[in-house]
Amino acid sequence: MKLQFGLFPAVLALLWVPLAWSQVGSSDSPQSGSTDSSQQQAADGPQPVFTHPEDRPPLAMLDEVTTHSFINLGLGATVAYDTNAASFSYQHFSQTLGIFNPSLELRQTRPTLTWYVGANGGLTTSNVPGFYTNSNPTAQGGFIYQINHHWQLSGNDNYSYTSDPFQYYQFFAGAPTYNQPNPTIYVPLTTTETNYGNIDLTYQINAHDSLTFTGNENFRRYLHNTYSAYNLYSWGGAGSYQHVFSARFSAGGTYSFSAVDFGHGESRSGISTMQAFVNYQLSPHMVVTGWIGPQYTTTKNLIPIFCSPFGCFIEEFHNSAWSTAFGGTFDWSGQRNAANASFYKSISDGGILFGLVDLYLFNGNFTRQLTPRWTFNLGALYGNNTGYSTVFHARHLDSFTGNLGFTRRLSPTLSASVQYIRIYETQKNIIGAAAPKWTDNRFQFTLQYNWSHSLGR
Repeated sequence: MKLQFGLFPAVLALLWVPLAWSQVGSSDSPQSGSTDSSQQQAADGPQPVFTHPEDRPPLAMLDEVTTHSFINLGLGATVAYDTNAASFSYQHFSQTLGIFNPSLELRQTRPTLTWYVGANGGLTTSNVPGFYTNSNPTAQGGFIYQINHHWQLSGNDNYSYTSDPFQYYQFFAGAPTYNQPNPTIYVPLTTTETNYGNIDLTYQINAHDSLTFTGNENFRRYLHNTYSAYNLYSWGGAGSYQHVFSARFSAGGTYSFSAVDFGHGESRSGISTMQAFVNYQLSPHMVVTGWIGPQYTTTKNLIPIFCSPFGCFIEEFHNSAWSTAFGGTFDWSGQRNAANASFYKSISDGGILFGLVDLYLFNGNFTRQLTPRWTFNLGALYGNNTGYSTVFHARHLDSFTGNLGFTRRLSPTLSASVQYIRIYETQKNIIGAAAPKWTDNRFQFTLQYNWSHSLGR
């Protein structure tokens, strides 16, 4: 049997997370798109008019506003060692990985349009017998278009194809937004194909009020896996109203709906959520947000009761219930330090658990600029997943991921980093999982080269 356990540049969170965060925008303040200065808008390009508090704010001290077009080329090389590349199996084994990842990004900022496209091509090899070299590509793109003084259109899309279970930790480590994949479940020894995209249309009613309509889609497929894992297909939409009471305080309400399909009809669910949210800026460097509201969830599960060589007897189960979703974020940035923390409780997709789960999520990150060349990063993510469906309520999974690393900038274009990542998961009643827990420790060293060139204003 061939074992696939590749490493993708996503694990290089120490180098790439600041870049990913900065692509969201230069500010998550609700007033960021309502500036009256045409000169500033021409320099920075359009800024988001509305930002839901579940969105993860960027680290301000690492953000850099781009006022022209540029091309960025990158090349990374990583050596990584895993103490245990198997999950929920009594047969543990270690491995050493070699990873090479070229990348390309194009970005342009105009007074009314900002857009970017990028791609990474990962190549992974291992010393494990039976492991063959494989590619782990990703692609992403997005835009913000200021149609006129009242209307704004924005969108983004992210695609990945990888055998690295750390993939979600980079892209979805914050509090989940509408219809976003569950970031707290890792699936080693399998290839995961995912795509997540959304589009927003915002109407700025006046200087203090705005309406935003959102559409999104999400799919996740598990390939080459050796145990039960369910493909996910999901789509949804949301409508939000926001009122800016002052330069520091805004609030509003949201209604969202998500349709979730596991395994092509084996489990189908509809999730309706109503939320009230607030956003308050305690100081120029500190912001807190919070949201709360009811959720109504309906599920239909097709459960095989008895199987024989001639087929299976299937029974259909229905369930519907009300629950409460809530969460909050805290973000702080200083001259050399930045920290953020979030918590979240909601119905979410189950990953390798069948159907939906009741998810409790906690996340925190801290970054410190030790010297002009040295940076320190510390992060943690915890998820508590309990099966939501009536028949599979006994299924449960806890996961904890922590990372610690240092980055040294060797030159304006070359940097080196060392990183330690630990994953710890415990499970109950997951089909195909023998051991009750899984622990992996990863040690890695990375050299990263980035070259940027302006294409003119």
